[in-house]
Amino acid sequence: MIAALRLALTGRKVLFLLPYISMAKERMQFLQRAWRRVDIQVAAFVGAQSAPSREWTCGVCTTEKANSLINHAILDGHMEEIGVVVIDELHMVYDSSRGGVLESLCAKIILWNSRNPASSIRIIGMSATLEKLNEVGRWLDAKVIETQFRPVQLNERICCGGYIRDLKSGAVIREMPKRFRVFDDPECVLGLAAEGIFFRKLVLVFCSSKADVEKTSLDLAKVLDGIYRSNEVISSRLDRQALYRVRLSLERSAGTLDAILAQTLPRGVAFHHAGLTAEERECIEDGFRSGVIMVLVATSTLSSGVNLPASRVVIKAQIRGPAAISGTTYKQMSGRSGRLGHVEAGSA
Repeated sequence: MIAALRLALTGRKVLFLLPYISMAKERMQFLQRAWRRVDIQVAAFVGAQSAPSREWTCGVCTTEKANSLINHAILDGHMEEIGVVVIDELHMVYDSSRGGVLESLCAKIILWNSRNPASSIRIIGMSATLEKLNEVGRWLDAKVIETQFRPVQLNERICCGGYIRDLKSGAVIREMPKRFRVFDDPECVLGLAAEGIFFRKLVLVFCSSKADVEKTSLDLAKVLDGIYRSNEVISSRLDRQALYRVRLSLERSAGTLDAILAQTLPRGVAFHHAGLTAEERECIEDGFRSGVIMVLVATSTLSSGVNLPASRVVIKAQIRGPAAISGTTYKQMSGRSGRLGHVEAGSA
C-alpha cells in the first residue's frame, strides 16, 4: 500500500489486481476512502464497469481486465506511465482456469522491464498460501518476504466421531455437546454451525459441490428452525424485517427468488455458489456482512472471495472422489475465519 501510494504521488499509474469482481469492488471502495485526501483518482475496471481510458491514477481490476489494460498500454505506447502492479492472491497463477492469463500478464511486464530498465514496472505479489515461493520469486526477479504473523488468532480443529481435536497435535479438546448432536449428521457439520449461532458467532460452511451446498443449507435451516422454536433467546436474534429486506433485494436483482433461498432465508441461512447471479451473490454477501444472515453455506469459490466477518468456518471434508481438498484450498478456506477488523479470534 505504501509503495503503491508513493508511486501514485509521483504521477505514475498503479494497478491493483484481484481475481474476483466482488474482491475488486471491495478493494476499490477501500482505496477510494483511504486515498481521497491525497487526491488520487481510484477507478474500477471490473465486469462492464470501466473508467475512461487514461483518466485515472489508481486502477482496480480483475486479472482479465488488467491483462487487457496492459495490452492496450503496449500497443498505444503508454507502458512507461505504469509504475507498479500489485497482485493480490498471487497463488492464482497456479489456477487451472485463470492462471494462464495472470502468467501472461506477468511475462509481458518482465519482458518490458528487461528492455526498458529506466521505466521498469514494479510487481508486488501477495498471497497467504503461495507454493514454491522462491521459484515464483526468481521468475518475477523479486525479493521474497515471508512471515508467519497473523493479526487475528486462528484456532484450527478437526471434528471426527463427535470429538473435537487440535489439528496439529491430534489431542482431544472436547466432545461435541449432546444438544448439538443432530440425527444423520455424523460429521457434526450442522451441529457445529448451530453451536456457532448459539454463541453469537457468524458461521461460514464450505461444501465441495453446488448440490451439497444447497442440501446442507436446507438441512441447517430445518435444524435451526427447531432451535428457534424451543429457545426464545436465540429466536430473538433473527432480524426478520432485515431478512425480508434481503429477500426483496434478491427478488429485484434476479426477478424471482430462488426456491431454496425462499426456505432458508427466514431462518438466517443462505447459500453462495456460481449458480447464482453476481447480483444475487452480492446481496447475500452484504446480508452476511451485516450479520442479518447468520450462516452462509458456500463452495470453495468463496474461499478466495471477499473479506467476510466469520468467527467460525466449518469445512465439510471430501475424503473420497474428485473434489478432495488440497492444502492450499484448506488454507484459503480456514483463512476466511477471524478476519482483521471483524472479530477478535477465529476458529476453523
